[in-house]
Amino acid sequence: MENISFKNVDLNIINQIIAYYTKYEVPQRDQNKKNVFQKDGITITIYQTNTVLWQGPKAIKAAAYFFPINARNSPPQNQPIAYNTPNIIGNDEVGVGDLFGPLVVCATSFSSASVKALSALPIKDSKKLRDNVILTLAPQIKALVSYSIVIINNETYNALFNKYNNSHIIKAQGHNQALINLITKLNQRQTIYIDQFVNPKKYFEYLQDQKQVIKENVNFLTHGEEQILAIACSAILARATFLTEIKKLESKFNIALPLGASATTKQLGKKYKKIFPPEQYRQFIKDHFNVEPK
Repeated sequence: MENISFKNVDLNIINQIIAYYTKYEVPQRDQNKKNVFQKDGITITIYQTNTVLWQGPKAIKAAAYFFPINARNSPPQNQPIAYNTPNIIGNDEVGVGDLFGPLVVCATSFSSASVKALSALPIKDSKKLRDNVILTLAPQIKALVSYSIVIINNETYNALFNKYNNSHIIKAQGHNQALINLITKLNQRQTIYIDQFVNPKKYFEYLQDQKQVIKENVNFLTHGEEQILAIACSAILARATFLTEIKKLESKFNIALPLGASATTKQLGKKYKKIFPPEQYRQFIKDHFNVEPK
């Protein structure tokens, strides 16, 4: 029987192991152990000291999925993260490509206790889900996660765009504020994954005038909602919030506010700019959009 152990394992790697083996956890009462899993004749034990032990046939091969075997005390670098990894923060935003409505940014984290319930929900890329499904899923997700939602309303968005002339700066500020809020709520730092909209260097340049910037353990992923469950949750919560805010604006001004920025939508925006005074239409229109036909 093979045995292999790793000491002082990074919490992020431990969370990946837990996410990968969560279906195979077995009950145990040893206070020195956090988790015990059994799969294919292999026992994986995670100790309170953050030591991880593999025992059984082909244990070394199984451990190699998470660790370079020639460096037992060093966690792997650039190890792909498991989709349903808990105890990380995932960020996404919605609204910057819509003529009408706010910019909404969400940061989400969940514990290992929520992995099974979240995995049972039909959570996919939010862009592929119908609005009614998004609105149904959102409260179910909220009950299982910790989250922070930042709504940058149209008036604030327009003022910031007039200042910076760059929507990416506004998005970066929204992500940073959502992270500040959630980390304060969690009272702990976690590894962070942001659905990438700009390269990392530019992201932090965009935040240079902010009083507080979250810089540690920040990672960026393209199509992040397809790679990490925490980002997928944030995408859905942000989308649900955006849809709710659109409905509020439609009710307030008694108008239709279609999503996106199609030619038809821009024609409607042009019409609203003629009907409403600037102090009103700037409450529901992103003013930098060119609504004139090409």
